[in-house]
Amino acid sequence: MYSRIVVGTDGTDRSLIAVDHAARLAAACSAELHVVAAASPSDAGGTRQAVTAVARFSDASARTAAKIGHDAGKRHGVRVIEHRQVGDPATVLMAVAAAVDADLIVVGNKSMTGRSRKFAGSVPSRLAHQSPRPILIVHTG
Repeated sequence: MYSRIVVGTDGTDRSLIAVDHAARLAAACSAELHVVAAASPSDAGGTRQAVTAVARFSDASARTAAKIGHDAGKRHGVRVIEHRQVGDPATVLMAVAAAVDADLIVVGNKSMTGRSRKFAGSVPSRLAHQSPRPILIVHTG
């Protein structure tokens, strides 16, 4: 059914739920699992110091996301490929999905809260409206 599944994570416990769900689905389909961690440069505010802080956060978040992905892959016996990028998370997920010719994008439903959600829109919502690929939104709490 699926041969390549892309899942987004920000390294949080909630995103682990979506990654684990994607890993179980990948195992059932014998699919590759592409774990994507993205940090938005717009969160930095524009100063060099702020951009450096986002880059550091992105790197730490990506390492956590990679560990989450590899742990899920081991638990469910799937091949995991990690992708770390700085950029708008929804845009990055769509770009990675296009680059690997993914059959499905998986994302948790609690990826953004508060002001950032109000102004930028949630990542799941943007994916549902903009992605040409199927989207699976996992309830993460």
